[in-house]
Amino acid sequence: MRAAKNAYHSAIRREKRAHWREYIVTLPRCNLYKAAKYALNPKASSSSSRTPDLVDANGNVASTPVEKAAFFHSKFFPPTPNAPVLPPTAHPAPHSAPTFTVDHVFKAISKMSPWKAPGPTGIPNVAISSARTIVAPALHHILEAGMRLSYFPRAWRIFITATSRKPGKSDYTTPGAFRPIAEEEGFGKVLESCLADWLSGFAEATGLLSPNQFGG
Repeated sequence: MRAAKNAYHSAIRREKRAHWREYIVTLPRCNLYKAAKYALNPKASSSSSRTPDLVDANGNVASTPVEKAAFFHSKFFPPTPNAPVLPPTAHPAPHSAPTFTVDHVFKAISKMSPWKAPGPTGIPNVAISSARTIVAPALHHILEAGMRLSYFPRAWRIFITATSRKPGKSDYTTPGAFRPIAEEEGFGKVLESCLADWLSGFAEATGLLSPNQFGG
């Protein structure tokens, strides 16, 4: 009996190992981080971490991935309310387009979180950061041209929105128990970081911020 039990468990381990190796070989490179997550935390790939059937406020049940995605979409992206009608306002003359230096771009890349999940292209932040001495000068020309032309590259505006469970919830069958996590392209983050630093300096230099303003 014991020999049969040992043979049974050995067969399971052998098949799991073979399946894992086959999975790794056929996995696209952009999904290697997912495989690493499974390897470091096997429970992450178990059924306990999968999204259960969801129930909305009207009692409708979502069982398939498409139905669950629709529930999350309606929860995370509700219809935009009608904007109030504002009185006519006199606006000051526009200022010149922001300008960045290579050093600004280099520092923005250096501040990136290296192990954040990448955007749709799968280019990880750590790769951009590791090659920043080469990337920063080339990216600087792109960002400068974008500012002059008032253009934000379309590829950098595409996000992958993943869902994550809010910690401490007793019921994960409602869409409200989850939160969206936007996975953005690293180059777009660099542009946003440079622009945020420029806006902060511009606001301070022109007195748009109160001297008593601290923090965000």
